[in-house]
Amino acid sequence: MNKNKLSEKQMKNLRVVKLFVISLIFVAIAAFIAIVGFNYASNRNFTETFYSVSSLKVNNKVRVLQISDLHNCTYGKDNAKLIERVEKLKPDIIIYTGDGIEAGASHDRIINLCEALADVAPSYYVYGNNEVAEVYGFPLTQDELDARFGFNNDNRDPAKLLDLEDTFAAEIEKAGVRVLKNSFDTITVGATKVDIYGALTSNPSAFWSYSGESFNNYLYTNESNLKITAIHEPLVFEEFKPESWGDFLLAGHTHGGVVKVPIIGPLYTRDGGLLPARKGCFVYGRYEAQGKPLIVTSGLENNNLFRINNEPEIVIVDINKF
Repeated sequence: MNKNKLSEKQMKNLRVVKLFVISLIFVAIAAFIAIVGFNYASNRNFTETFYSVSSLKVNNKVRVLQISDLHNCTYGKDNAKLIERVEKLKPDIIIYTGDGIEAGASHDRIINLCEALADVAPSYYVYGNNEVAEVYGFPLTQDELDARFGFNNDNRDPAKLLDLEDTFAAEIEKAGVRVLKNSFDTITVGATKVDIYGALTSNPSAFWSYSGESFNNYLYTNESNLKITAIHEPLVFEEFKPESWGDFLLAGHTHGGVVKVPIIGPLYTRDGGLLPARKGCFVYGRYEAQGKPLIVTSGLENNNLFRINNEPEIVIVDINKF
């Protein structure tokens, strides 16, 4: 009799526990939906992140504005909100650090944006993995490139890659933006000469074999010029420690780790896996690479439902002498 009563009591307690657990699950689901919904709504806007950099090579302030990882997203009709804000920020140079498009999608949005912002300031475009997929259709690793061209360490000719047809670059340049593919351009801002280098073969396996000659030419030509190095993926800055990367470095690609968990930090990147910042990866913000400032932006992509606590951004860098 006592056993039966005890059994009934246990069953009642079990039902209570089940109801409590189910309630917790529903609360957690509701909280998750609320967080995702709130972040998705807030990501319709972008923030502006300002950095200050010093260099003895500048004779006047140089303002660089970085746009990255737009992935065909828009801010306002025809990106009117983004364009209006960039105009008010009055940059001297605009640099797109890749993934402005989604491979296989229309180019209209990025072309229209390029046309508008090219009227604001001299603008440069560096390819990300999506542009590479769109233009070349294969990853630009050393193995893939060597196999494509029949190269080895004795006969490799990096110029052959640049000879391949690229209608996307033609569209971008027609819009008034200079595409940098393992190349650099020189611009004068006030009394300061600036060299801007953009890497095409930014994968660490191919960087020195396909970009090395042009990169060293950039570094050691007109050494008194301010050197700005733009590479879509920051991984190459983690992998190598050359004598110099230039005076100031820009990268994107990481989307800031997609989800930023309080205290823990960025959750995931393609190259760094889970909790990449804890492994020493360059994920978001300001770092030092060979003693020079590296800015890694979280970019502007805002279609990801799970981009949480990580508002899309444009980056503004003011370079002064001191």
